[in-house]
Amino acid sequence: MRVRNRMMARSDGRLYCHIDIEAAPVLEDDVWPVVSAHRGMAEIPAEVYPAEHVRGARAWVLVLPYFEKAVFDVRVSVGGAYADMRVSCARARFESPARHLIQRARHKGRYLGIERIQASWVKDRLRPSLDRLMVGRRGDVWRVCIAWDGAEDVRPRLSMIDAQGAPIAFEQYEFERQIGVESACGGHLNRCFYSLRLPRACREFALSIKDEAGLAAPGFCSCDESFWRFREHESWEHMRDARADDRRYAAWFEEHRAHRGDLEVQRAYRFDREPLFSIVVPCFQSNGQFLSELIESVVSQSYRAWELVLVDSSPADGVVVASAMAAGDERIRVVPIAENAGIVGNTNLGIDAARGDYIAFLDHDDLLEPDALFWYALEVVRDPACSPEVLYCDEDLFEVAGTWRQPIFKTRLNVDLLYSHNCVTHFLCVSRELIDRIGMSPEDVAGAQDYDLTLRALAAGARFAHVPRMLYHWREHAGSTSGDNVGSKPYAIEAGRLALERHMASRGVCARAEEAPQPFVYRVRYELPEPAPLVSAIIPSRDHADVLRACVGSLFERSTYRAFEVIVVENHSVEPETRDLYDELSETYGPAFRVLDVFDAVEGFNYSRLINLGAAAAAGEYLLLLNNDTEVRSPDFMEEMLGYLQRPEVGVVGAKLYFRDGLTQHAGMLVGPHGTVCHPNQDFEPAREGYLSRAVRPGNFSAVTGACQMVRKSVFDEVGGYDEAFAVGFNDVDFCFRVRETGRLVTFTPYAELFHYEFVSRGREAADAVKLERWKREQALFTTRWPEPFLEGDPYSNPNLDPDSIYYGL
Repeated sequence: MRVRNRMMARSDGRLYCHIDIEAAPVLEDDVWPVVSAHRGMAEIPAEVYPAEHVRGARAWVLVLPYFEKAVFDVRVSVGGAYADMRVSCARARFESPARHLIQRARHKGRYLGIERIQASWVKDRLRPSLDRLMVGRRGDVWRVCIAWDGAEDVRPRLSMIDAQGAPIAFEQYEFERQIGVESACGGHLNRCFYSLRLPRACREFALSIKDEAGLAAPGFCSCDESFWRFREHESWEHMRDARADDRRYAAWFEEHRAHRGDLEVQRAYRFDREPLFSIVVPCFQSNGQFLSELIESVVSQSYRAWELVLVDSSPADGVVVASAMAAGDERIRVVPIAENAGIVGNTNLGIDAARGDYIAFLDHDDLLEPDALFWYALEVVRDPACSPEVLYCDEDLFEVAGTWRQPIFKTRLNVDLLYSHNCVTHFLCVSRELIDRIGMSPEDVAGAQDYDLTLRALAAGARFAHVPRMLYHWREHAGSTSGDNVGSKPYAIEAGRLALERHMASRGVCARAEEAPQPFVYRVRYELPEPAPLVSAIIPSRDHADVLRACVGSLFERSTYRAFEVIVVENHSVEPETRDLYDELSETYGPAFRVLDVFDAVEGFNYSRLINLGAAAAAGEYLLLLNNDTEVRSPDFMEEMLGYLQRPEVGVVGAKLYFRDGLTQHAGMLVGPHGTVCHPNQDFEPAREGYLSRAVRPGNFSAVTGACQMVRKSVFDEVGGYDEAFAVGFNDVDFCFRVRETGRLVTFTPYAELFHYEFVSRGREAADAVKLERWKREQALFTTRWPEPFLEGDPYSNPNLDPDSIYYGL
């Protein structure tokens, strides 16, 4: 027999060879050749599939891993005969594209799509695919799907080799099994989903899958440098946020900023009343060019009712006076100070000198957009009966005017994020009446006076308004704190911590503020009442004894908080191991563990009903609502969640949850993307911050997942618990929305950490037609009941961001 390699193609990390096998007699349709491949002494996975008949020879597609510098020795066997051939990956890489096109044309498309042949053969064959790549500090994480059509009892066994054929050690996590899912070809597929963590810089490998029971033929997939880079870029594109691409943002800004015609319209606009804005700028040893640029940005405002108060604390150098005179605008006032009073003292003197209805603060080296005051004035006069007392806007960074970068698109006032860092910042504008009521900042918060003022305004119950427009440009240079430049003003970090701690004390909240490892970031630690209040953990469960054992065991064995009880709400379990586990846990943990058997009370699966029954039976002052597929990661998670509930305005607290492979599963919830509810910043490594650090700092969200929620029992009862119209989906989000309707906050804390083995016990809706139909009904009910976030956007996002991005993309 003879084997001829007619052409080769690369795709998805694999090498496809179009080969002819000349054998006597000619191969029958149901007889396939057997192939094996080696690189030196190492065995390499190889597969072969029929392509077409050509002049008495049978054409086949040989599939091998593509390793850039590899040469494979391939043996093709038919019956007792065989033929050997050598395949060079280097040849495949450098083979002339022109020759490739000529051959395709000569053979009338015969070679089109040979790289897709392998994927179509799934009958009784394991077909793996490398679907997603997440590059992390501890190595790459690949999400893998293994599909097959055939026996349900297949148990895949995974192995991996490098480009030399040597075994690769890797971490393996099984996520989910789906049986009988409809496929695109009209049949049904079974699928297993895995997550694999590989060593860093492992970019050439082959993943082989075998069935331990021998019910399905083995399969493989592979990766080369090109495929790795493709998947890396694909992941970056999917996960990129508004600060990921400065060039893209610069183009966006030029499109969305006010243009000359817009400014003419604004200048002609007639307000019913024109509030006067006093812009206070403390100036000490100012850079003449920077200050002139700032003054020009104020003089260019399309809104006319303003004054610029330049507090000159270094009058001897003449910079401030010269810059003001050069501008030639009578609305500019210079307040000279014989002796520098520090940033707080100078600012307070500017406030004293200001005549405006509102006082805004501008650094002496930053810039305003020409429509900044117009939008502020519009916000002030929008509702005269309820005018905002504090205003702020979006901002970005720059070094040279025109090189705008790193946009900060803010949200409505996010109280818990504010307690982590000053997320309000610029262009802070406060009503004169509010300042008269709360007073000015003291000297010991120098460097954080804007943070102090914002916190004291919050404590006084001030009305905040966020203007979602890019109106402020924050200059980056050696003397600025922009970009968390800690070296410029180290005292400002302690000043911010002091301001935050005083704020908590003024509200009667027993807490201390600590400096976080990142500059200008804080962590609030709340004191818990004595004696420790009882927490009732409510866990609906059905079978999956091993999953429940891990959940309950982690609560009792890992938690440092001891005042809790566990109530398992039993729902139609049928496996004898489940009852055995209940007996074992009752014997081990005594009265702190109990089972609420509601077999006769619940028809079908209704998660909300199970939660409500568990809550009714709870003795605790606080409820911890948990899925049975969770497991404790941080031992003090209960203390952490309880702490936030010591503030009366917090209604629900959620935790940070991780998949089996350690990547982020939940860090708050966004309502609206793709017409549903999503988990932002999913699949991040634990330390990856995400946009504006939303994945690693406490903050408020529209909702947090019911897989782990803590709530005061009184609040749970006040809103009527979970709505049983939502049997499975959207019940947790609906609950959070109803709590928010009472004026309370929904808070996410990254410091309470658990694993969440999602879909283990219930399965994914997309894999079951009945579950999918129910999910769609509940989605329709939710969007009908709560249309606002779908029409206007999630209130804890920003209208300038992509409404369908779960990574806060532009």
